[in-house]
Amino acid sequence: MKIINLIKKRALVFSAVLVLVLVTANTLITYYNDTVLEEMTQIKLETERAKHQTSQIWNQVVRNMDIGVRGFALTKSEGLLGPFKDGLRDYPLIMGELEEILKKQGFEDPYAIDSIHYAVDNFVESCSTMVKLIEMDSMADFTAALNADPGKDAWDVFSKSSNKISAFEDKLNKAAVDEYQEATERTMIVQTILFIVGFPTLLFMIFRIIKDQKARLNLFLKLEENNREYIFNPGTPLQIANENEVIDNSIKNFKKATDFISQISAGNFQIDWEEINNENKDLNQQNLAGELMNMRDKMKNIKEEDEKRKWFNEGLAKFSDVIREHQHNLQSLTFEVLVFITKYMKAQQGGLFLLREDEEKNTYLELTSCYAFNRKKYTKKRIELGEGLVGQTFLEGKTIMYTEVPDGYTQITSGLGEATPNCLLIVPMKYNEQVEAVIEIAGFEKYDKYQVEFLERLGEITASTLGAVKNTEKVQILLDQFKEQTELLKAQEEELRQNMEEMEATQEALKREEKEKM
Repeated sequence: MKIINLIKKRALVFSAVLVLVLVTANTLITYYNDTVLEEMTQIKLETERAKHQTSQIWNQVVRNMDIGVRGFALTKSEGLLGPFKDGLRDYPLIMGELEEILKKQGFEDPYAIDSIHYAVDNFVESCSTMVKLIEMDSMADFTAALNADPGKDAWDVFSKSSNKISAFEDKLNKAAVDEYQEATERTMIVQTILFIVGFPTLLFMIFRIIKDQKARLNLFLKLEENNREYIFNPGTPLQIANENEVIDNSIKNFKKATDFISQISAGNFQIDWEEINNENKDLNQQNLAGELMNMRDKMKNIKEEDEKRKWFNEGLAKFSDVIREHQHNLQSLTFEVLVFITKYMKAQQGGLFLLREDEEKNTYLELTSCYAFNRKKYTKKRIELGEGLVGQTFLEGKTIMYTEVPDGYTQITSGLGEATPNCLLIVPMKYNEQVEAVIEIAGFEKYDKYQVEFLERLGEITASTLGAVKNTEKVQILLDQFKEQTELLKAQEEELRQNMEEMEATQEALKREEKEKM
């Protein structure tokens, strides 16, 4: 009962195994028949070749030599000895091939081969003797040798041996044909059994496969539903035209997800899931494709923030070096600060306006540094507080950025001509709410918020440094004034000392004169 139940459960497997056994048996027999046919064909070719070479010994060797000798005897022309010489040349070749074939076939009558050798060798020797007699012009002896008819003796021996060889070859050929016929009969028996057993078995398998195919189709339909729910939903109608397509799509989506993750790991945040579009975007919010896109966006934002932070901190470090190197010279400091900011902000030109005070104690802004295309311009320009955009920025103490620069306000000049900038950024440089300077940069790209904050931070550092430099200059001025006053006092003291010495000398002279008068 267990065996019967097992057969019922695995009926399709057992049916397939049975058909496979029958097909395998048929294939093996067919393969065996092909091998037999190849062997038979080979044997047939060898037997035909052996017969041919046997006949060639007489036709191509003996007859050619006889013709050559007779022609030479009639004309005594060396040219007519060609057949004789050809026979001498071909004899060992033809005989050697015949012996090789017979040895391979297992021919067990060496006397037949020796007889052929004996007959042909005697004939060759007789022909060679007749040629010498003709060359010596001994025609009587030649005629006697010719009348002895050496060819007949050779033929008597040769014909007996060639008949033995021919009979042996016919026997081999018949045995091969019989073996092939037996193999063909076995094939017919197996193919008959294959049809009787295989046909109903195949019918059973067909019905069972159709049933299993329907079940498999439902399984693949469920797989496709899960793929759309958890991996990627193309938004197309749910239908299965090809089961392999479902598997291929699953593999393709997993490979795409793997490649997507690899690209993100490598820092490529521009990669997209190509099949996601406006029509199916909402369908792919919670599955793998949507989550990967969300992860990409988050990591892209993190990277951008890191790059901004790195750019910000590196800029501060480099700017600190500029400040430290030029903090003792106001003119050098303002110019180098402007150069650094213009280059680091990738602006095309810039100007720095420093807060000044004239002799009447009136404050104003002076363009102390101007930079454009790596050329330093020494320009004097005074702007009153509240005048223009720069003066307005000073009074309000707030950054101004224009993305639509008024015509004629400024021009960016290069070797290709002049152009109006697309963005103008004016930042007050202030420290503790005290504006020490105003910087203005212009370029073709709009500045982001973090760049504006960076420039404002540099403005604080610059303002603090400018305040310190100005205080240092004021202290230096006071020191210089004190030094001048000290030098003046020293000069006056020296003059007074000299006057005192002159007065003492005068008094000494008067005293001497009074003593002399007395």
